[in-house]
Amino acid sequence: MERFRPGADYRMFVGGDWVAGSSSFEAVDPSLGSPWAAVADGTAADAEAAVEAARKAFPSWRKSSVATRQALLSKIAERIEANADLFARLLPTENGRPVREVAIADVPASAAIYRYYAGIVRSHRGDQIPVEDPHSLVYTVREPLGVIAAILPWNSPLITTANKLAPALACGNTVVLKPSEFASASVLEFVKLIADLLPPGVLNVVTGGPVVGATLAGHPDVAKVTLTGGGPTARAVMTATAAVLTPTIMELGGKSAMIVAEDADLDRAVADAAMGIYLANGEACIASSRLLLHASIADDFLSRFAALAASIKVGDALDPATQVGPLVSRPHFDRVSGVLSTARDQGVRVLAGDEDLLLEPANKNGFFLRPTVLHDPTGQADIVTSEVFGPVTVAETFTDYDEVVARANSTRYGLAAGVWTTDLARAHTVAGALEAGIVWVNKWFDLPAGAPMGGVKDSGFGRELSWETMLEYSAPKTVNIDLGAPRFSLWG
Repeated sequence: MERFRPGADYRMFVGGDWVAGSSSFEAVDPSLGSPWAAVADGTAADAEAAVEAARKAFPSWRKSSVATRQALLSKIAERIEANADLFARLLPTENGRPVREVAIADVPASAAIYRYYAGIVRSHRGDQIPVEDPHSLVYTVREPLGVIAAILPWNSPLITTANKLAPALACGNTVVLKPSEFASASVLEFVKLIADLLPPGVLNVVTGGPVVGATLAGHPDVAKVTLTGGGPTARAVMTATAAVLTPTIMELGGKSAMIVAEDADLDRAVADAAMGIYLANGEACIASSRLLLHASIADDFLSRFAALAASIKVGDALDPATQVGPLVSRPHFDRVSGVLSTARDQGVRVLAGDEDLLLEPANKNGFFLRPTVLHDPTGQADIVTSEVFGPVTVAETFTDYDEVVARANSTRYGLAAGVWTTDLARAHTVAGALEAGIVWVNKWFDLPAGAPMGGVKDSGFGRELSWETMLEYSAPKTVNIDLGAPRFSLWG
């Protein structure tokens, strides 16, 4: 498949206009290790201008009808689907997403999110509050917050944009998007597709590095900041928002445990474990990066799983035959490689991942890593509790279910977890005891629109992808009406 190439250098989108930056940075194709586009490197002034444009657009947009917002979200979904071929070339070029996954994950999932919020926007309403006083009528209305600053990651830019933009617009907010430096082009190309649907200033995009993010997080005219990213970034953002008392939504990292019981269907469990860690090149916050295997089936499971991992085709993200593509950047590749080196030094066994990489000559400078399976039976190595964010999973063994739940809960993360068993009581008991925002039973990576997505502990707070998200982007106003209550004389 042909690589994506832009017609010109990328500009920012502010107040309905495409704005050039005072400087630019290079976007690097991770399959080749070479630059393919120039992206505007925004400044604090650019971020200020975007917030001002969003602030000016808010009074009018907040009054837009439900029908207007519903139609808008439906049209966005249609344009994503109509341009599936564009994203099929763009996402692999930009961040190494295997092209086969774009059609089965990124495009349909993104369109589904906009359609979901187009549907529930008509159910976004307040309540009538029963009170003791028969002469009082008390009710609430839900009102938009104002300017939303959305700070995006690089691993699934189309989907994470939808997770933030769709509910924010549905509630009547205006938005400033700050894409990752490693995935700015896909957000800008998406905005090109839908810019004519929106009044100027309702949606703005400022590209660039930490200066842009810090300006948005600390801006007094931003009503809420929503971030998908890692813990260090989250702490920096929350430090900035604290100074101006801006609330946040945080969708952060994970070290998700997949518990496989002795009665599990091993064929399905092995297949789901592979999908859970190797989909999206392992660069997913909900990846199944820990395997907790009952001792009676551990050897059988690992034999099958390691053989499957060793058979996976690694290659250029634009090759339809590729099953795992490159990591997103050279610095990230070096970090993941360093984590693996430390694990080896700590005595962790490598069951798969040392096989030769059979790459085409054009890909010799790409950021490729073999799908890796590690074995640390007692779970003592650092890699057991630290997020890797690559195609690497580590297996442990257990015999006692109270113990395995305690081990699964022993990390500071709490985003996702899962249990594979045919025992109904065990499924419910273990699911109830796991400290995670999402628990799967006999499946992984299923995130339908409408099911709340978010974590506990260091995996963040707030929920995306659901009806509850509408509450994150709006606030209740209480209206208390007197219906002719008698007045008591208190004065004079």
